[in-house]
Amino acid sequence: MTDMKTLFGLAAALLLAAALPASAETVSFQGKAYCPIRYDINWPFSAKTQVKSAPTQGSGITANVYEMPKESVEEKSAADMGSDMRRLRIIGAPVQIGQHVVEDQVLATYELPLENLMAEKQLLSRHELNGLEHAMAMVQLQLSTIQNRQRELENMAANQSVAANEVSNNARDIENLLLQRDYLEEKLELARQRYDNSVLLTQSKFGKDVDLKNLPRRGYVRAPTEGYILWLNSSLVPGMVFTKQAPLVSIGKLDPIIVRASVHEIAMQKLKVGDPATVVFNAWPGEKFQTTISKVDYVAQPAMLQQPSFYLIELTLPNPDLRIKEGMRCEVVVDLH
Repeated sequence: MTDMKTLFGLAAALLLAAALPASAETVSFQGKAYCPIRYDINWPFSAKTQVKSAPTQGSGITANVYEMPKESVEEKSAADMGSDMRRLRIIGAPVQIGQHVVEDQVLATYELPLENLMAEKQLLSRHELNGLEHAMAMVQLQLSTIQNRQRELENMAANQSVAANEVSNNARDIENLLLQRDYLEEKLELARQRYDNSVLLTQSKFGKDVDLKNLPRRGYVRAPTEGYILWLNSSLVPGMVFTKQAPLVSIGKLDPIIVRASVHEIAMQKLKVGDPATVVFNAWPGEKFQTTISKVDYVAQPAMLQQPSFYLIELTLPNPDLRIKEGMRCEVVVDLH
């Protein structure tokens, strides 16, 4: 009798266990907050090399999507970097860390050396363009004159009052002028493009309302886009002179902010985009941020052959109050379906 009761009890327990929902599996890992887009502005005006970025020479600005810590950068002189400015003397820097800036806002003002100012004016010279336009006008005038002459010669040839070779010679002159006109049109178009590009570059340096005939001896470092000042060189003050490579300003977008983590290959194969996750930052251990996985890399991060592979996972978090700063560490718990 006792055995029967025991069997019935076990059966009931099994049925009850089967009826209860299975506990959800979770995967947890450490992460860190990053700006989704960050701009580093350096002098000399060439961008330093970052992981997975394509620096643009000459602009001083590069958009880096940071997925790894910054690499150390070897200090080089301006001449080594190929800059045409050997020194950067700061006149003003009306910004501060945490300040919101808009696109094209002045971040710093510097003294433009006289030789650079003359080079800028040379690029803005219309001498070549005016010469080509004059040459084109002369060819058009000659062409119009000879074409009118051709019609007269053809009428005269019909009346046998002019030799046929005079008509053919005039026609060859027209052909030569047409070839000359086509050649000048190509040169004129290239010259106009060069001039327009020079104007755009000058306006990007001095402002869109700059007087092209009277350029100021001031250059401007401007914000490439809207964002927040994340870092500012403490030496970026009036009177400071830079003679070696130096970072000047970092601008980033903080809302939303990205949480990135390297996840072990065993855990990674359980994760997918859209999985709900809870993020708890070390700075606020009692506060939970709810989000979902927004990216799962399919390519492993570099590792030695005998080491396990890790994959990049991303989560996107709203950050309207800007409390979450770049570099803050957190614990991520992903609920698996």
